[in-house]
Amino acid sequence: MHHLKLFKNLILIALLNITSTAFANGEFIDDGKGGANPNMTEIGTWQIHHIAFPSTFIQPETAKAIGLDRRGNYGLLNISILDLANNKAPLKLKVTGYAQNLIGHRKELEFKEVDEGIAVYYLAQVRHSNEEIFRFYITVKDPKTGRTEKFRFQQKMWVD
Repeated sequence: MHHLKLFKNLILIALLNITSTAFANGEFIDDGKGGANPNMTEIGTWQIHHIAFPSTFIQPETAKAIGLDRRGNYGLLNISILDLANNKAPLKLKVTGYAQNLIGHRKELEFKEVDEGIAVYYLAQVRHSNEEIFRFYITVKDPKTGRTEKFRFQQKMWVD
């Protein structure tokens, strides 16, 4: 559990150091719902936080505990969903998606759920080249209600 708390702190650092462009339903979010924060998308009562960053940003012990590869050419995608109708409680949803680079090469993402109790993260890795730009296409589904939402964002990745 200590490793996961450390991971949470590293995510916050990554959020401060990396920028991305967020899209919901294909349009740039700049409507006051996510606008000031390009790493957040709001769709209805769901506040979705998303970012991709080098896997080397996390400590080796944390990567091992979570079961992730920590390599200079591997990016880590982090998604978390909060319920705005329930005091920003973390939601446990089914997260799927793929990454597509600018020449159209598509990579399916396999998400791992990390549940810290007060926070739930969905993590996936993507292998990349230096300065490769990806568009991430993400689907989140509530298995209880069937509600499904899609969003996308774009991010440039660097080899560390």
